[in-house]
Amino acid sequence: MDCMIGRPHVYFLEALGQLAAARESFAKLAQGGLILGNDNHIGDIGEYWVRRYYELLGQFKCYAPSKNGPFDLKLKSGACVSVKTLTAWSKSGYGTPVRADGGHWKIFAAVYLDKDLFPEKLAIMRRHQLVKQEVFVKNAASRSRRKNQTRAHPRFKWWPWLNEHLVPFRMKDGDMELPSPKRN
Repeated sequence: MDCMIGRPHVYFLEALGQLAAARESFAKLAQGGLILGNDNHIGDIGEYWVRRYYELLGQFKCYAPSKNGPFDLKLKSGACVSVKTLTAWSKSGYGTPVRADGGHWKIFAAVYLDKDLFPEKLAIMRRHQLVKQEVFVKNAASRSRRKNQTRAHPRFKWWPWLNEHLVPFRMKDGDMELPSPKRN
């Protein structure tokens, strides 16, 4: 890992390009019926871009201590972030379940990656806003019923209301760039 000091973003971009090319090849294999296809490493890439966003804001502190933890990133303020990612490669349009009933994270970040695995959309919202959305209200009700109770959580998808929480950014030369603060 020491060889990456000072150049981690460059190494990330190299790996990203290789993975995008590999995904293209695997998609062709899946279309030919040779493999099923999957989304390995997509969550890692989404988490990286959310990290990059918060780094540019000067707010990123660290990743969660474990991959299976109740959150993905921690900010300097102490707030924890849960990240969910989808790609243009997704056939079903669904990702992993969103467990919005826990108190371990306060911020939800949704990432939509293009076919080259660069962020096309990034939505950020507070958990208290997320749980007010109909899909989560209905899920909470069915989780609390005595009869026919469900244990499932809603699977992530790019719900239309996420577009109301998009954060501004653009991609320039393979990196995320935030708009300059407006001056009076």
